[in-house]
Amino acid sequence: MNRGKVARETSPPTGSQIPAEHRVLLFSYAFPPMQVQMTPAVVKGMAGLSHLGYNVDVLCADSFSPFLPLDKSLLSYASDHFGEIFRVRPKLGFLGRLRQKSTALARVPDLMAVLRRPAFEMLMSLPIQEYRAVITWSPFHSVNPVMVMLKRARPEVRWIAQFSDPWARNPLEKHFLIRSWSWWNEPKTVRAADAIVHSSAYARDLMLSSHPEEMRKKTFVIPHCYEEALYPRRPKRQNERITLRYVGVLFGRRSPEPLFEALRKVLGERPELRQRLLIEFVGYVPPEMLQTPVARSLPRGMVRASGTVGYLKSLEMMYDADILLVIDADTKQNLFMPSKLADYLGANTPIVGLVPKGGSEDVLRDLGCWHARPNDIQGIAKCLMAALDYLVGGAKEPWCDQARRQSYRNDESAKRWSRIIERKK
Repeated sequence: MNRGKVARETSPPTGSQIPAEHRVLLFSYAFPPMQVQMTPAVVKGMAGLSHLGYNVDVLCADSFSPFLPLDKSLLSYASDHFGEIFRVRPKLGFLGRLRQKSTALARVPDLMAVLRRPAFEMLMSLPIQEYRAVITWSPFHSVNPVMVMLKRARPEVRWIAQFSDPWARNPLEKHFLIRSWSWWNEPKTVRAADAIVHSSAYARDLMLSSHPEEMRKKTFVIPHCYEEALYPRRPKRQNERITLRYVGVLFGRRSPEPLFEALRKVLGERPELRQRLLIEFVGYVPPEMLQTPVARSLPRGMVRASGTVGYLKSLEMMYDADILLVIDADTKQNLFMPSKLADYLGANTPIVGLVPKGGSEDVLRDLGCWHARPNDIQGIAKCLMAALDYLVGGAKEPWCDQARRQSYRNDESAKRWSRIIERKK
C-alpha cells in the first residue's frame, strides 16, 4: 500500500546550525507552486520573518490535486526566503483515490483533507523540539485537526494558528457538510492552539462570539502585508489613457454595476473624459456583468476584460495602473481585510474603494484613501472625480498617508509575528 510520499527540498545553510529560538516551522498546504488565493499571503507574511533573522522551514502539500492550478512565479522568491521544504502527498488507498476523483468528496472539508495522516506522520518524524514554534496558515482548515493530534502527542510544541478566514461562522460558506465539520473542529483548535492570529478584528470577534471570554487573551490581529521586492524596480508606465484597474475575481454580489453607474454620472458632468478613460478588469469576470444596459451605455472601448494572469504579473499591472479599484460585495458588513488590498498598497498606486462597513473600509479610511459604500452611486462618482482630479492636477501631494501605508510591509508585519513567537505560553 502506498503510505504517502514526502518530497524534501533543502536550501543551505539551515538545520541544527540555527539556534532553536530563531527557527520556526510553517505548516501550510498553500505554498508555491500551488495557485490558491492565500498562497502569496502565506509566503509574504512568513518571508518577513526571514528579514528578522529567523530560519523558516516549511511543511506543505505537493502538487497532487487536479482541481488546483499551478503558478511557478513565486518559486524563486520562496527559495530565497525559506529553509527546508517538506512536501507531502496523500495515501492512495481506495478512499484516497475516491476522494481525488470525486469533486464532491474531495471538497469536504477541503481538498487537503486527504493529507491528514501523511502530514501528521511527517510532523512526528521532524525534530520539533528544534523549532521555537509551529505556525499554521489555514486557507485549508483541515490543517488544524492535524495540529490538534500533534498537540495531544507533543503538548510541549508551541502552536500559533493563523485563521485567514472566519471558520465555523464564515458567512460565505453554505455547504452543510463543511459547516458541520467546521462547527465540530473549531472548538478543539481554539482550545489546543497556544496563540490564534486573524487578519481583521471583525473575524476575530466573530470567532470569539461562541467561545469562552478567556480565549481572547491568546488571540491577535495581524493584517495582510505586501513585499516591496516583488514589484517592478523601474518607473511606472505612462499609459495612453487614464487606466483604472480592478485585479481579482468578480461574482455574485461583488459586481461592477455600481462602478458603471457612477462612471455614467462622471461622464455626464465631465464629457471631456469620454475618450480618456480605460476601465480594465484583470481576472475572471462573468461576461454578463460586462453586458448590462449600464455597461453598454459607456463609450465603446472604455471597458476591457484582460483575463487571469500570474501573481507577479498581477503586481506589475497594479504598479502600472493609474488608479486601482476595490470592489466589495454590497453587504451589511465585510469581515475581511483582503490580501489583495495589501498588494494594492504595495503598488503605491492611488486607490478608490467601493466597500461596505468593515475591514476594507477601515484600512482605506485609516490611510486617507477615496472610498464609498457600494450602494452610494453619487459618493462613488465623487470619489472617482476626486481621484481623477488628483491625477490630472499633477499629483503634488501623496495620495495617502505614506507612513501608514508602509506599516503594511511584510518586515513590519514580521515584528508582530515575532512578538507572538517569543511570547511565553
